[in-house]
Amino acid sequence: MVPEDRGSREACPPDSRTMLCAVGILAYAASMMTHEALGHGGYCIARGGHNLMLTGWGESCSTYPRGIEAAGPAMQFVFGLLAWLVLRRLPWGRARYFFWLYMVFCLFISSSYVAFSGATDLGDGAAIIAGLKPRVVWRVVLILLGAAVYFLSMLATALEFKRLIGVENGGRPLRRLVWMPYVAAGVFACSAGALNRTMATGSLSTMGHSTALVWAFASSWCSGMGMLWLPDVQRGMRLRTRLPAVYLRWSFGWPLAAAIVVVAFLLFIGPGIR
Repeated sequence: MVPEDRGSREACPPDSRTMLCAVGILAYAASMMTHEALGHGGYCIARGGHNLMLTGWGESCSTYPRGIEAAGPAMQFVFGLLAWLVLRRLPWGRARYFFWLYMVFCLFISSSYVAFSGATDLGDGAAIIAGLKPRVVWRVVLILLGAAVYFLSMLATALEFKRLIGVENGGRPLRRLVWMPYVAAGVFACSAGALNRTMATGSLSTMGHSTALVWAFASSWCSGMGMLWLPDVQRGMRLRTRLPAVYLRWSFGWPLAAAIVVVAFLLFIGPGIR
């Protein structure tokens, strides 16, 4: 880790592309498991059921308790806010970049999922409003609510991005800090989703191959798209104090952890654990 110093080009070392991709994969994977495993899966167990199927983009509970649809996006959103609090207490280090990306994915995916459910009448949001009349009005509510929270999430994450990069100096390419993890997470998600092979379990319908790929694409490439505008959003923001800038230099541990997660998703979590 190299601290910010005097605005010289030498004090602004290039961020490692491998590190940017590795941390992006780890943050995205952690966010999705927060949604599925902790949210849906944890709620299922807490209500006396057991998980019949678990992937990075779906979960099937033996009892299907009331409220399980809201548990996933709600848990993901809450943990995104908790990551924001953690960021405020991390003075420096690569961990700040991880928690920032985790915050981005948690807030962006959970809020866009609500809007997506309203627009398509699919997913957890659509299940939550099932039976409410008139349905078209409730779908519009989901769209507006999701869009509003997504916008506020962009402001919050842009503010933390401002604190993360410190004073811009040495011609540091800020867009690389969002492009690299965004692309890495998208490729990782779709690769794992394409391997899904879960089938029907008893009388419960589990996630099929095409469905897993669609959700993987939507949660990564679509939900994370707001990341690409964060460098522009943060430019107009003013901060009273800034922490030393975080530079992502090469570190063996983070790529190793990302490699382990990729293997786990490709061999087990992506195909589906039953």
